[in-house]
Amino acid sequence: MEIKIKKGLDIPLSGQPSGELRSLPLPTQLALDLSPFETIRFKILKKEGESVKLGEPLAQDKNCPKRLFVSPASGTLKSIIRGIKRRPLSLVVETDQKQVSDERKKETIFEAGLAPHIQMRPGLRMAHPDLKPEAIFVKAIESAPYAPPPEFQLKGYETDFSIGLDVLKEMAPVHLICRSGFEGLNVHVHQASGPHPIGNPSVHIAAIHPITRPDQVIWTLNIVDVIAIGRWKREGVYHAERVISVAGEQGGFYQAYAGYPLKALILGDRVLSGDPLMGVEAEFLGFYHHTVCAMNLPKPKREFLHFLKLKRKGYTASKAYFFRKKIASLIPMMHGEQRAFVDGEIYNRVMPLPIETMPLIKMLLTEEYEKGEALGLLGVHPEDFALPTFVCPSKIEMTEIVKEGLKAYTKQYLD
Repeated sequence: MEIKIKKGLDIPLSGQPSGELRSLPLPTQLALDLSPFETIRFKILKKEGESVKLGEPLAQDKNCPKRLFVSPASGTLKSIIRGIKRRPLSLVVETDQKQVSDERKKETIFEAGLAPHIQMRPGLRMAHPDLKPEAIFVKAIESAPYAPPPEFQLKGYETDFSIGLDVLKEMAPVHLICRSGFEGLNVHVHQASGPHPIGNPSVHIAAIHPITRPDQVIWTLNIVDVIAIGRWKREGVYHAERVISVAGEQGGFYQAYAGYPLKALILGDRVLSGDPLMGVEAEFLGFYHHTVCAMNLPKPKREFLHFLKLKRKGYTASKAYFFRKKIASLIPMMHGEQRAFVDGEIYNRVMPLPIETMPLIKMLLTEEYEKGEALGLLGVHPEDFALPTFVCPSKIEMTEIVKEGLKAYTKQYLD
């Protein structure tokens, strides 16, 4: 199938990364980021000061012990960073530069700690050993701002990628979505074109295998996740390397490690793990992130006759981020407060999914999830609302509303 979309928006951002792929040395510290897994209750398997190996389990899901979260490096567990109610947010490992792998036998992807690499739809979930997928989607296309090209992720790991696809193919039909250049693979290959968010899995799922029932199970992965599965199958080791892109003056593409310390990589008033539309401020690279942005805080002042929009400059990562974060402490910088919905049509101009954006957001705000199912709740993800949030004249943080709504829906109807 050829997927084409016209609705969407490629934001004209300056500071695009460029150049050849460079390697970064193994840092003194790496972190296992647990913050994306907000619906999981963790059991920490190691104490601070204990030695760990690459790929050794550091945490597990209390409700499903087969879901393991493994170390991105060998060394010593230095600290456990906790949040509200002492919830673990990240586990910091002080590396020993040797990278000794865990030698225990791993029969399945769950024993190998690869379940966190596989996201499950509908809802905000990760792969479950008791829920068999009916389709698997592999994303080999990027459209988010500053994201590294898929070819960089694949370079040098072609064999592992092919083996990983074979492993997934034994579980369910595999659909690989790309722009071009992925011929010769024994899976369903689909070409996609159009502006952002053509790289979002929700667009691919809606076109190829729509989710219409809550009991459906769809897996989504990217190239690095498939490589990790293939390398486990071939060598029995955990794959912690990935290509990241850095936006800004120090921009470029780097071969780095999962959980890389961002301050050692880039300097700025604020360092963002992820792209400007969906990234968060963090000390270490996020579990699902492949983009890093350095932001300098804008000065809170208005231009003369700003309402005439006489100056037409391109966006920077900082501007894109602050246009998205229009609430809380950033309201004074954005010259206004959060308002009621003004015009629902503006969101549909950048929303390629077959949903009505404003009615769905209202259903989530009122917690009417059964009505939300009819409006397309089963087929969406928070990242699908990054562009509507960006263009929203009412300054409504839709990504957070969808995230909290899907968490509540998952807990109430799917878990």
